Amino acid sequence: MLCNDEMRKGILSRLHGYRYEHTLGCERAARLLAERFGGDVEKAGFAAILHDITKHLSPQEQLNLCAKYGIIPCNVEKSEPKMLHGKTAAAIARVEYGAPEDVCEAIACHTTGKHGMTLLDKILYLADYIEETRDFPGVEKARELARLSLDRALLYCYDQTLTELIARGKLIHSDTIGAYNDMIYHGIRWRE
Repeated sequence: MLCNDEMRKGILSRLHGYRYEHTLGCERAARLLAERFGGDVEKAGFAAILHDITKHLSPQEQLNLCAKYGIIPCNVEKSEPKMLHGKTAAAIARVEYGAPEDVCEAIACHTTGKHGMTLLDKILYLADYIEETRDFPGVEKARELARLSLDRALLYCYDQTLTELIARGKLIHSDTIGAYNDMIYHGIRWRE
């Protein structure tokens, strides 16, 4: 067992308000997606409850954790330190909770995606995007696609994220571009 009841309670006690509800929703979505697409349900749930464990930290606290755990932020992450919460949460998951490496990798890339994502990586990224407390334009389409195809839903999420970032004049992480390009290269399409 990766996460017993006592450990789960300890992890969840570090989360408050919306982040607590979001995490529970993400856990439910991750378990459901793992069941639907043949993933490891226990690992998906464990990754989900840990994925935002450092999200509440300030930019300086994120950078301090990076220094502590040897994480070297890229220029985009230095400009947008909230992006670092995936990598810092992965470090906490590894060190404090003994999470397996594949769980830590999924946590690390749940914000940006990456080239060559594993099934667990995809499940966590998508669960974070579509979980039940999310309410934004396009989330229903993502949920609809997630009932049919993990990859099509994921590509839709990247498409929406890139469109929003461009519209807002924000920096785009190279891992997100790599994830999008990887799916396009492999012939994934979300449009009929």
